[in-house]
Amino acid sequence: MTLKSSKPTKIARASLVAVTLAVLVTACASQGPTDNPIKRKFSWFSYLEGGDIRAVCGPGASSRYRMVYNGVFGEQVRTYDLSAAGRLDVSVIEAADVSAFSVSKLSGLLNPWRGKAASRQLSQVEVSRIIQALDRDGAFAAPAVGTELSSKGFFWTMAACHEGRYHFTAVAWPSPAWDAATFDDVVFELDPSPIAVNPPRKTVLTRINKTDKRRKSENEFHTKVGENGLFGVVDLGK
Repeated sequence: MTLKSSKPTKIARASLVAVTLAVLVTACASQGPTDNPIKRKFSWFSYLEGGDIRAVCGPGASSRYRMVYNGVFGEQVRTYDLSAAGRLDVSVIEAADVSAFSVSKLSGLLNPWRGKAASRQLSQVEVSRIIQALDRDGAFAAPAVGTELSSKGFFWTMAACHEGRYHFTAVAWPSPAWDAATFDDVVFELDPSPIAVNPPRKTVLTRINKTDKRRKSENEFHTKVGENGLFGVVDLGK
């Protein structure tokens, strides 16, 4: 990999709570990419492991690829969904900025928490570059079972329906697998988003004591790569 370590207002907060209570989320299974932060919250782990991809993958199914870069969950998350037709959909999710929060419609209440989307139609050559890099980096081989993924760290997850078979694995920084990976260079080169990548750096991955008044109110979790997706999600905020 090329990259190396190198207040919300009361009104906005109340508005988000009101909208959250008004929305009934009936399932945690991912239906694919979404810019709705409420749906994203409840289906995030399913989205990470490509639960929607796995559900329809089988002989004859269209190939799909999903790569998610966690650059400290509360700072930046970049999602990449590549279709068989070569469309690359990107979303960059960062800390919500509500300093100038205002809305004219109810639907606008969620805008500060939506990801910034961008898309690009790739050529067959560009699609092949991504797939070949994923293959080279072991994305279609046996999963890296046991690899630990912390929301407060830096990692990539890769989910795919490739040649009719579902695959999921991940790499976390720092590790030899991260240093050897090449797919990220290709993805970042083709990334249409103008937002700079949050590069990896040393962070505190352990749980923060709830009595620490400086603790930020953000989603914190710890999980691992399993045999067929994610395994053992733990909420660090509890």
